[in-house]
Amino acid sequence: MPAVTADELPRGALTGKVGVVVGGASGIGRMVARALAKQGARVVVADFDAARMERTVEELLRLGSADAVLALPTDVRSESSVRSLVGDAIKAMGQVDILVNMAGVVLHGPLDHIKPSDWKWMLETNVLGTVRTTMAVLPHMLERRSGHIVNAVPLGSLVTTSPLEVPYDSGYAAVATFTYGLAMLAAGQGVHVSMYVTGSKAPLIGQNTRTRGVSRLLRSSDGLEEAAPGSEQLVDSLIEAVNQPRFLVFADPADATSVPDRWGEPQRVAAR
Repeated sequence: MPAVTADELPRGALTGKVGVVVGGASGIGRMVARALAKQGARVVVADFDAARMERTVEELLRLGSADAVLALPTDVRSESSVRSLVGDAIKAMGQVDILVNMAGVVLHGPLDHIKPSDWKWMLETNVLGTVRTTMAVLPHMLERRSGHIVNAVPLGSLVTTSPLEVPYDSGYAAVATFTYGLAMLAAGQGVHVSMYVTGSKAPLIGQNTRTRGVSRLLRSSDGLEEAAPGSEQLVDSLIEAVNQPRFLVFADPADATSVPDRWGEPQRVAAR
């Protein structure tokens, strides 16, 4: 069966679904929230930046395609905050059908300039934040035998990376391995898991940045604060995969040839 692109999906293809976008107030996460809303999903925007979050909610409501949009302030570094996010989303919307993890921070620079405190700062959000939100919503999805979890990673976490992005990509390499294991766990239980590779030319995942030992960061998400023409193409493949589930999803299909075969479709492994 040929793939259906996001542009070819019928308007309202996600009507009746509830999508939670963590890190949905800015950058690529904001584009994901917008794309879900355009397809009729009810959207929960979870973020720590209240001002950006409210602006995003207002923007999604103006689209007129989603009958409900909710802002839930969330700090993914906090277990209690994440539990509240999931509980409040289910209470307000009735269910969670789609979880997209797009919250992140950027740690950039040569390894010998990165301090242990910098590593801890990055890992708390990029790795443990993703684990917290995923494991908080997973029981709800397994109980319903329905749901889709999408974790975003940069291409550099799967292939040879830039020397200055080793700290950033190291964290997301852990997210990639976690996501693969999650897919094996969920296989056959009604819950789909996807790993969304943001692309070699895409902005980095995350708004907060620590740059050590270099003068500037070459790629950022700042340019996505306004919906520039063509920017939503970054998430077309993600929306397509929500409708036709698969594990590996590329923002730029050209990146697929550079990713090792080990990241192929996971198979369920029986517990020992």
